[in-house]
Amino acid sequence: MPFRRRLPLVLSLALVAVTACGKEAGRVRMAAEGNGAVQVTLDAGEVSFWTDLDIAYEGDASLEYRVELFQGSASPVTAVCNPLGHLPVKTGWVETNIGGSHSRRGTGKMECSAKLATGGPTTVKTTLAFGKKPPTLTLKRADLIIKQ
Repeated sequence: MPFRRRLPLVLSLALVAVTACGKEAGRVRMAAEGNGAVQVTLDAGEVSFWTDLDIAYEGDASLEYRVELFQGSASPVTAVCNPLGHLPVKTGWVETNIGGSHSRRGTGKMECSAKLATGGPTTVKTTLAFGKKPPTLTLKRADLIIKQ
């Protein structure tokens, strides 16, 4: 098949990939356990959560974001996300596991989301916490990225 005939197919697939990943609406910058928040404007519908992670640790660990989306006086929409779990989409991802030593660096889409009934100004509050904190840990970055 000549290149000119394949070009529309290639461009269509690229557009589908970009659409599926969404556009960054905001980011909660985190470099340690704790709380953070950001004000963003979101549309009604699905909101996906990504991590921008740079972590190294020894032993077992579990880490999670607890996310709450607030719009006016409505009850918050919540999600719990695992940045160390399976990430179906990754960009610039480097992962190393040698014996008990682990490191992860890059951006990845987590298997969690939220659905907003209405669009508008939204406060995104997040708590980053270890369920199981490893004995040795270096956490340089654990930003929560909000995409739509």
